[in-house]
Amino acid sequence: MRPISTSIPVAIGGRNRSGRRGVVLICTLVCLIVVSTLVMTSVASAVRAQRETVRRHQTMQTEWLLDAGINRAITRIAADDSYEGENWIPAFENSRYAKANVEISVAPAAGGDDASNLVSVDVIATLARSVDSAAMEIATRTQKSYTFQVSKSNPHSAATNDE
Repeated sequence: MRPISTSIPVAIGGRNRSGRRGVVLICTLVCLIVVSTLVMTSVASAVRAQRETVRRHQTMQTEWLLDAGINRAITRIAADDSYEGENWIPAFENSRYAKANVEISVAPAAGGDDASNLVSVDVIATLARSVDSAAMEIATRTQKSYTFQVSKSNPHSAATNDE
């Protein structure tokens, strides 16, 4: 007598079922790789967009800080003829931008005579996010500056020179 075979019979084309399962497995892996690549690309794009939004927001905040410094300088010059500038550190309600500084310097205008009331005003606004490391603070810092000339007798008629 012949022994009974327990092997799986070969399908009509010479292939068995395990060969079909291998092809399905490879197709599934390729699809997973494609989907994973698309998801990773989307996540990276979202992270870049979020960082760009934060950077633009901080740039706008720095410009507003510069405007506040210019207005402060004009107001102080109008109130006090001996005003020579200051280092102003405004208080923020939002602790995210805890590192804010406005440097205002007032000097006699170049080329002006001593009798002239014309002064040159330099305003530098610096804003950095509050972070743990000093290196990251430098990386997140934005700075804007503006120079203009104003007469001490009438500071509201300023001759501006944007630099």
